[in-house]
Amino acid sequence: MSTVDAIERTVLDELVRGEHPPGSALRQDELAARLGVSKIPVREALQRLGAGGLLVFETNRGARVPVLSVDELGEIATLRRVIEIELLRAAIPNLSIVDLAEATHALDGASTSATEANWHLHRALYRAAGWRRGLSVAEMLHAAMAPYVLLYLRSLGGSDPSDLEHRSLLDACTERNVDAAIDTLEVHLDNASRTVIDFLRCEEIR
Repeated sequence: MSTVDAIERTVLDELVRGEHPPGSALRQDELAARLGVSKIPVREALQRLGAGGLLVFETNRGARVPVLSVDELGEIATLRRVIEIELLRAAIPNLSIVDLAEATHALDGASTSATEANWHLHRALYRAAGWRRGLSVAEMLHAAMAPYVLLYLRSLGGSDPSDLEHRSLLDACTERNVDAAIDTLEVHLDNASRTVIDFLRCEEIR
């Protein structure tokens, strides 16, 4: 792994964990000092993440995490629905005991952030599809979605419904019930995005 790859991996993991709030700046000099590297590979890594839509760049202000937006959430939610449903459909026949055990462990989430545990569960259920590119895109979308998921879980009453949906999804995958798993995933994705979009629209009106 190159230095740029390692920096990109580090920042992507931080975004998945929700460690950078919406609108927060990622300063090249601070990242370089923290990671013990020069600013040149940091700049390239941030540009890669910007190309994936995870960061935005402003003249003389550098990179920052996008602010919460109805339009952006709509785009992320639509892409997740398309990609993750097909990942799940392809993965279920190939799920191993290890995949299911990893998903079960992620449901506990005791040693990780809520958004990281969420990604680990979904990743465990999608990985058996064997779609390397598709899984990479799904991870980028989860990183972009992290601030919205935190809002949903912490402020909009989404924690209990999300946990129940995850358990139902895992049960359907364990039973190799493709139709039930896809139906559950669709409900899971739609409930969260619809709740947050409704909230953001109300905030815009105020």
